[in-house]
Amino acid sequence: MTTHFSNGVTNVIGKSGGTSLFSGIKQPLITGGTAPQEWAFQDDFVLFSETTLSPWTITKTGSAYLNAQYPQGWLRIGDAVPAGAEVNGIQSEACFQINTNKKWYFETSVAVTDVTEYNTFVGFGANAYTDPVAVPDDGIGFSHLEDTTTIQFVSRKNGAGTSFTMLEAGSTFAQLDSTIATQSATVYGMPNNNVRLGFLFQPAGSDSTVTADQFTLYINGTVSGVQLATTIPDDLLMELKVLTESKGTTANDLFVDYVQTVQQR
Repeated sequence: MTTHFSNGVTNVIGKSGGTSLFSGIKQPLITGGTAPQEWAFQDDFVLFSETTLSPWTITKTGSAYLNAQYPQGWLRIGDAVPAGAEVNGIQSEACFQINTNKKWYFETSVAVTDVTEYNTFVGFGANAYTDPVAVPDDGIGFSHLEDTTTIQFVSRKNGAGTSFTMLEAGSTFAQLDSTIATQSATVYGMPNNNVRLGFLFQPAGSDSTVTADQFTLYINGTVSGVQLATTIPDDLLMELKVLTESKGTTANDLFVDYVQTVQQR
């Protein structure tokens, strides 16, 4: 029987044919009403400004700026004349905790003006982690370090842990410099060369093929790889962080389209 649905009729929850990490999550993202219930937080950075801090704490140095800009909302963190080792960013309250019995999703989309001149971190970390020049001692997220084009997924506890170099189609992903596309009737005037990054924490036994705690990692809507969850910061509360650190005095911006996280209650 033909239908008016592009992907036919299905009883699978989620978006029709979507590639988002959240295609399997009940929509809209707030709190699911059936077992297992879910808790969710998301920010699309449409209303963010330096004078409207909630729900974020801002770190701003010198002439840096942190603003919501561009169509559909992007957080822009940068400085036209940064000092070397200048740190800027946003951090939430310490409201996040990994639970090794619960699935946990996270997804973000980011772009950088000059990739090799910036250190960045987007993810979860202990309160003490405030400078992305190095990976966190306690944290879970995505780190990019200066003089490279790679992105590392890290999961670390008490200064120990392993990292996973993000892959796309089996090859090391190389992050490209971003510019702002010229607006036209058919083109959004927003940052290009953005990359979508996500992780799914899966406890052992949560699916038939999952025999040990693991992270399934995603890049641009496809599976990048699997990392065993052998070092996870399970003994502390974490903050959601978006941080930058300038290698030198090159003008630079980090653009963040959104952050989304969903966890089983």
